[in-house]
Amino acid sequence: LANMPEPKGIITRRKPKSAADDARSITKSLVRTQVLLQQELERVSNVSEAIKEDGKLLEKTKTHQHSMNDTVKNANSALRNLKLQQQKENLVLMASVFFFYSVASYVLWTRIGIPFVFW
Repeated sequence: LANMPEPKGIITRRKPKSAADDARSITKSLVRTQVLLQQELERVSNVSEAIKEDGKLLEKTKTHQHSMNDTVKNANSALRNLKLQQQKENLVLMASVFFFYSVASYVLWTRIGIPFVFW
């Protein structure tokens, strides 16, 4: 009976330990727990630092984006002004061409006497 393996699921009693053995076991367990907590605290501290650095980077990116938005607004405003100026210049050009042809036609009609020009 002593050589037979104990069946699984059956609770067996352990040999009684001394109070000193229990205290050592508890102390070892507490030391392991303390080491694990210290490691976790360092990990959380590192994660916190990484989050702070990422926050600074995001803030810098946000500031850069706002400055780029201002640049784009200024560029759009300048482009609108250029298009308006181009329209004005086209209107002046068309008026100048019309005036030139009108004067040239008048001169030809009065000097050369070409009556069929203004039918």
